[in-house]
Amino acid sequence: MKEFIKELIGPKNTLVLANYKAALQAHLYGAHRLIFHHQRTTSGPTGRVFSHPSNHVFFGYYDISPFSEDETLLLAMHVSSKRISSSTHSKAKLGFYNLSDEKPSFQKIASTQAWCWQQGCRLQWYPEKNNRIVLYNTIVDENYGCVKEDIYTKVTMKRYSLPIYTVSKDGKWGLSLNFSRLQRLRPGYGYNTLPDKTQGELMPENDGVWSLDMETGEETFLFSIRDIINIRTTDTMQDAEHYFNHLLFNHEGGRFLLVHLWVKAGKRYSRLITADRDGKNIYVINNEGHSSHYCWRSNTQILVYCTYAGTGTHYYLCEDMSDNRKIIGKDVLTEDGHPSFFPCNNIIITDSYPDKYRDQSLITYNLTNNEIKTLSKFCVPFKFSGEIRCDLHPRLSPNGAYVCVDNVQNNLRCMTVIDTGF
Repeated sequence: MKEFIKELIGPKNTLVLANYKAALQAHLYGAHRLIFHHQRTTSGPTGRVFSHPSNHVFFGYYDISPFSEDETLLLAMHVSSKRISSSTHSKAKLGFYNLSDEKPSFQKIASTQAWCWQQGCRLQWYPEKNNRIVLYNTIVDENYGCVKEDIYTKVTMKRYSLPIYTVSKDGKWGLSLNFSRLQRLRPGYGYNTLPDKTQGELMPENDGVWSLDMETGEETFLFSIRDIINIRTTDTMQDAEHYFNHLLFNHEGGRFLLVHLWVKAGKRYSRLITADRDGKNIYVINNEGHSSHYCWRSNTQILVYCTYAGTGTHYYLCEDMSDNRKIIGKDVLTEDGHPSFFPCNNIIITDSYPDKYRDQSLITYNLTNNEIKTLSKFCVPFKFSGEIRCDLHPRLSPNGAYVCVDNVQNNLRCMTVIDTGF
């Protein structure tokens, strides 16, 4: 009977119906999971859900921790539930929760139009270890910039004329890029409040990476997109549109890495680049067209999910400024995710993308014994896809005792803090 029906409706319609069936099954299963999903509420920060009945509550990317140094405060963003499809010209409220309170309420700090679904507004604690100074991107003098602010007095301590992507751990240096170009070429990662002035330029000479002295506000242009293209150029880079993303300092702040991406004929390519803080000694870690998420393990070691000819696509532990690398978690840690190292430096926390049932896993991997564990699973509805998808983006607390993830409950983004067991 099945074969008769397939022949009757034709192969094309058979495929369409099969896709609809799979989507419906996953949607129904996902709805079931959303209704019966395990939510625990205990004293302290363990297993706590931070949500709002009419706002999306989220933080953003995995490379910044929302926890204060003493782990008593949790940074967050609130966006109206009406703003699900786009961040254009809408404002996000910035604030924090006091984890010491039995029922923490959102304490607003400020608002911003410079935000996106995947990376937020780069809201972060300023590295002074006083649990009250934050940085966030916003509009400064009609352009994207950054503000340094006291969360209690609401006093603006410093205004920067460039938006911040990452800050060195000593708080002395920041790095910036073109968030408008980033949003246009990678929706969900940059800002679209202001137009991209480089539109139409495939490989601009006046756009790239800037350094920012966080004390004086002095800006320095380190290198352009075209400068990077001229280093170990490949055929796929010709006549492609190029941009940068994912800047991150190493532990001491002496070097940083970035992902160089380019789009050609609708296909996206990427490679991992490192450089000194002043933009010198540029080194290509991976030049084979696919480099994804990463983190620094030390000042010289980088964990990155990427592809190498001959050994394939895996997590690799790469030594900066050399060809030394080794596969991490082969046949065990097999999916791309958003990795970070625990303070002990031999255990990774990461996540997975939604499976066919729309489940996302929060997992740990032990480099010493090759053991992988699932800490929790979360179900995400279909409508949270593409630019507005809700990845877990696991972010560890300073001592590694807790992890904060973005997830979805009742069709709204929320934040959940889980005890890691470490």
